Amino acid sequence: MTRLPVVAIDCRLMYYRKAGIAQYARQLVRALCAWRDEARQSEGMPLLRVLLDRRDSDTAWLPAGAGVIRAVTPAHHRYEHLTLPLELAPRRIDVLHSPDFITARGRFRKVITVHDLYFMEHPEVMDAAGLRYYGRIGWSVRRADRIIAVSRFTRDELLRLLPATPPDKISVIHEAASPDSRIQNTEPRRQSTGDRRRKTEPRRQNPEDRARDPEYAIRNTQYEIRNTQHESAPYALFVGTFEPRKNLVTLLSALAAWRDMPADFRLVIVGEQGWAGGDPARLADELGLATRIQFAGRVSDAELDSLYRGARVFVFPSLCEGFGLPVLDAMQRGAPVICSNAGALPEVAGDAALFHDPLDADALAGLLRRAWQDDALRARHAQLGLARAGEFSWRQTAQATWRVYQSV
Repeated sequence: MTRLPVVAIDCRLMYYRKAGIAQYARQLVRALCAWRDEARQSEGMPLLRVLLDRRDSDTAWLPAGAGVIRAVTPAHHRYEHLTLPLELAPRRIDVLHSPDFITARGRFRKVITVHDLYFMEHPEVMDAAGLRYYGRIGWSVRRADRIIAVSRFTRDELLRLLPATPPDKISVIHEAASPDSRIQNTEPRRQSTGDRRRKTEPRRQNPEDRARDPEYAIRNTQYEIRNTQHESAPYALFVGTFEPRKNLVTLLSALAAWRDMPADFRLVIVGEQGWAGGDPARLADELGLATRIQFAGRVSDAELDSLYRGARVFVFPSLCEGFGLPVLDAMQRGAPVICSNAGALPEVAGDAALFHDPLDADALAGLLRRAWQDDALRARHAQLGLARAGEFSWRQTAQATWRVYQSV
């Protein structure tokens, strides 16, 4: 009996993170299995295996058609380049897909996904561990048999910053908006003790101390958001990790420059602390915005769905994005989008977003003012956004990715 080829997708990062690259990997695995079953092409097609951290107990998201390979080596470990190849050697893997940039040594064929290369020209956005890991991008690109770039912008950056890369080695395969959690059969994420604690009603604290204590702000806001269901007041929404590239400084500066801000305006910020992200709650306090901003921290998929749908406007002033998935997520859920014109955002958003220079706080303030006050403008861009998000699908992503696997 002929042995079917095995494709393994490295999802070890999911033990530490749920957003960003981990979200891409999760949706890709689901879409690959769904498309294979839908097309009735399972017979003779490669077997799909998912490489998980041995400690990761959160497997409810895995589709039935995906097998699991447990790895002792954690994602991004300093000795990963030595130990992971030893673990994979006896597994009889034919193709290894590394969604997190860096492949592994081995006799298998190698596919990598490159999301963006901002860190190559701006190493200050990463800590030493991140630079050690992603600093191997040149080696990984050379060793890879095929490279998936998530946008034309990322492909062009690859060719500019790593000019020895053969252009025909790169396939541009767009991502798509995350599926609606209301119709997606998913289990809640694994919770730490701290996560469970934040679900309880927050303790009393002096309001003057609130902005100085981001953890209290996160706990307080999660309780308020979950219990008001966004019906008490309109809000703008930001989703992203607290790191320099996400450009929260410009967003908060824009709010400070909005002199005639309506009394009902508030900004809900969803995200967690990243590298060199500063203290946005303290900055908000210094700019006199503490009463206008609520920090929701990390929320579940269902809560994020609800936040997108309830937002009067979604704002995303990033300094650079290789794709910009939150923009499509917001559009698919009917939120009008304001975003920067940096990186791949114009490619992804098309004519459906209101764009601004990422460093122009006054321009951003002007767009926020217009969008907040102009019902017709918001309605028009909400419709444009729905249409734009519909041009991307994970089914298309899965089909194109299968073709890459078959080509190696």
